[in-house]
Amino acid sequence: MEIKQISAEETQDIRHRVLRPEQPESNAIYPNDNLEGTFHLGAFENDVLLGVASFYPEKSAVIMNHAQYRIRGVATERRMRLKGLGTALLAEGEAKIWARGAEIIWCNARIVAVGFYEKHGYRKVGKSFVIPGIGEHYLMTKSNPNKTVDQDC
Repeated sequence: MEIKQISAEETQDIRHRVLRPEQPESNAIYPNDNLEGTFHLGAFENDVLLGVASFYPEKSAVIMNHAQYRIRGVATERRMRLKGLGTALLAEGEAKIWARGAEIIWCNARIVAVGFYEKHGYRKVGKSFVIPGIGEHYLMTKSNPNKTVDQDC
């Protein structure tokens, strides 16, 4: 498996099929996909794209830290689940984010993904909430292990 930087457009097919299959394909285009500082990673096996993740220099309205990054659109082909693709994408993304000086990473994790993020050191913040058309989520955060920061949420 190889993790490589990809374009926002390359994420959209897997995002749509895995995360939002009941919605229009245009819903796989996220705001800030092309924002300066945003990057997208793909997990490849034999040059076939099997998983994607996107990382945005975006602030949460709830988190007070200044240097924040957001994770969105982490998705792997169904047949590739539990084979380490998500873990590899997350690890590569975190390394890039910490190298950029971020204090904290956050995401809105679907209920089914909470365990995945907890396994990688993320913690739930507050109560669950519903994103219309998608479902129940938790805000989850992870602090930069190389910095001392307060998670003022």
